[in-house]
Amino acid sequence: MKRRVLIFSAEPGGAEVLSPVAQLLFNAGEYDVRVLGYGHGLTRFLTRGIRCNEIAGIAKGDNAIIERYRPDLIVTSAAGIPECDMSEKHLWETARRQGVMTIAFLDQWQNYTLRFSGPGGQERLNYLPNIINCIDGYAREEMKAEGFPDNILFPLGHPSLSSLKNRYCAVELTQASVLVPGGDFNHDPSNTVLFVSEAIREHFGNQRGYDQFDALLLLLKNIFSRSGTCGVIVKLHPKDEEEKYRELGARFPGLDIRVIKNDLSPLECLRLADTVFGMTSIMLIEAFLLGKRVVSIQPGLHGVDQLILSRRGLIPVLTDRRRFDVFGFPIADPSQFPVSFDGERFLHHVHDMIKNNKRKEVTHDH
Repeated sequence: MKRRVLIFSAEPGGAEVLSPVAQLLFNAGEYDVRVLGYGHGLTRFLTRGIRCNEIAGIAKGDNAIIERYRPDLIVTSAAGIPECDMSEKHLWETARRQGVMTIAFLDQWQNYTLRFSGPGGQERLNYLPNIINCIDGYAREEMKAEGFPDNILFPLGHPSLSSLKNRYCAVELTQASVLVPGGDFNHDPSNTVLFVSEAIREHFGNQRGYDQFDALLLLLKNIFSRSGTCGVIVKLHPKDEEEKYRELGARFPGLDIRVIKNDLSPLECLRLADTVFGMTSIMLIEAFLLGKRVVSIQPGLHGVDQLILSRRGLIPVLTDRRRFDVFGFPIADPSQFPVSFDGERFLHHVHDMIKNNKRKEVTHDH
């Protein structure tokens, strides 16, 4: 009888990083794989072609998921912000009590402690799975410095970034431009600026010293002041509200600004622009790996820079409000940032974790 592996995420970034993991386990043919999600995570799984069952949020102490699916191993993201969603953390906690092993995948090199703690700064690092895929050695050292136990940190690479170039090459530029809201987008990628938004204000208020509107306003002011025209694409996070961005864009008459939410995928947006600005989004890392000009805008930054690329000095970070040439920044070498996912090593861990599962043998219902 096949052993059952349960995969879960409720966040788009989490589902993005877990989709190749789910496909790898499906293709292995050795496991009964069930994928669960809700909200933006469910939508992202389905968009990536992964069969996914919709569930509700997981409350503290709720073992209904484990009792229903009887998993031998649980694989989750680690993307939930504790003030917004504790489902991943509650699942790890309940699984540990039930003797089911868990492995969590980071989708980003940021907010490490937040991802494994309770809300409001309470219960610091109180929610830990058995293993964390910390992506690479750099993140491992950062997490150890924040107090994570070394023996649960395994750098296995980044599954979705590993397949990025192949997926990007499959996107047709002409088709992407046709899908841009407001009619055909006729600007050449070399003369187009993409801004990648995030729900900074909604999730962090002014804790970072800036929010997405501060960053976008600074960018638009610099585009507006330059001679010559260029196209501007504003790619919203799934949790962003479009109207606020349209109001901001209306302050710059004459600029061809297109606000995009679900009309285009992240890769379609990246296909349309060779110059990419943002704050700390994974799309900046994707753009960097694709050889584009990438700049992080974090005006008035408080505390630690949450973007691994600028934190490591691989791309510029703008922390003040001085004027700049949007096309004047250098293009870095993506080979400086390896992200390859070691699928064989992951499958080896899956085998060992299931073998060490402390849950009693059960009959899986189908």
